[in-house]
Amino acid sequence: MFTISRGRDITIGLAVNFIRNHHDNAVPRLEKLKSYYDGKHKICGRVKAADLANNRIVINHASYIANIASGYLAGTPASYKFPEGDISPITDILKKADSPTEDSDLALDCSVYGRSFELMYMSDDEKPVPKLAKIDPRSAFVVYDDTVLHKPLFGVTYYPVFNDNGMHEGYMCSLYTADTIAPFRTDTGFTVTEEGEEEAHHFLSVPLNEIYNNQSCQGDFEQVISLIDAYDLLMSDRVNDKEQFVNALLLITGSVLGDDSSEKSETYQAVKDNGILELPSDAKAEYLIRQFDEASVEILRNAIKKDIHTISNVPDMSDDNFGGNVSGVAMAYKLLGFELMTKTKERFFKEGLRYRLKLIANVLSKRNIIIDTDSIEIVMPRTLPQNTAELANTVAALSGLVSQETLLSQLPFVENPAEEIKKLREENQKALEYQRSVFSLRSDGAEDESKER
Repeated sequence: MFTISRGRDITIGLAVNFIRNHHDNAVPRLEKLKSYYDGKHKICGRVKAADLANNRIVINHASYIANIASGYLAGTPASYKFPEGDISPITDILKKADSPTEDSDLALDCSVYGRSFELMYMSDDEKPVPKLAKIDPRSAFVVYDDTVLHKPLFGVTYYPVFNDNGMHEGYMCSLYTADTIAPFRTDTGFTVTEEGEEEAHHFLSVPLNEIYNNQSCQGDFEQVISLIDAYDLLMSDRVNDKEQFVNALLLITGSVLGDDSSEKSETYQAVKDNGILELPSDAKAEYLIRQFDEASVEILRNAIKKDIHTISNVPDMSDDNFGGNVSGVAMAYKLLGFELMTKTKERFFKEGLRYRLKLIANVLSKRNIIIDTDSIEIVMPRTLPQNTAELANTVAALSGLVSQETLLSQLPFVENPAEEIKKLREENQKALEYQRSVFSLRSDGAEDESKER
């Protein structure tokens, strides 16, 4: 986290100093994390002698961990509840901005880089509305004050600029404060070459929103990179052993296959082509092969794989013991570490979503639409198969002991318990009226029949 004193003047020169710091110290780590997510692991750079097998196999646990963790957090769109009034002006803006897709992208960046950035800007429509844009963490940062509140003072985005020949000639930068946006350009050494016209914005706070993944801003697979490297190395050497077994050396004892190198080469090629070798009776031929313990290698592979999932807290969904008709309690224990990690991610992600709501509310306040975003409840449901039959039995067993709304909230397919209760009461009322009408018809028919008699 970058911090400065709250009373310090915010200038382009100050922003450039932080850009240099970010580019030199933060970006190399972020580049490494992105490379591992993309499958460009350490094993890809291994060099061996030309005559040795050099398979470089990548089993991309990094991508698996990031995709599962981010999908579990934001795979199902977040919902917003406001008991004190109408928040449709905010939810309409979020719907037009396709916030579920934005949330999914931000969650993935958090899993990969340990943080994500979202820029809010106004559209160029006749009646401008707030829009959302995900910013690459390698090209953005936010600077906070040095108080315990750590309020954002300014944010910066910077992107490389290339000329017509594809040569890197500098960076296009923007400085965002609580009131203004100041564009400027630098050369490749981050010396300012051009300053654009400063413009005011309508968000009343820094429009660059930073979302943390956890307290240390680490990616979800960052702590297991060494284990991922070990797994890649083991699998690559495992295939190398197989390849070298096929290309084993032929040892001939008690005979030679030629008087000179040329004659020997011809004999070697003939043996290779025909698969037949003639030797004197006292000579012998055998392959030199390397012995390796396949069972021990498999035990080591499983141990490394288990450690990867244990340390990252992301379960191996392909595990045979994970699926099947598992009870809710058993599933909860299997996912305990994963759930605890996700709760931490959710807490920080909700802070980012709340800051987004605050920026939108600040824009709406200029149109005399006042919404207290602190009272909005953000709900982020989990994306996980559940034993619905077991939940239904639990709900039925607790009927009469717990309120209907609380019971219905436990069922994953019930989105709005209060609305569901209302629908149920209406259905029951219609059924009751129908029964009364049927009973009334039967009563009238009985009276008519008695009169006829």
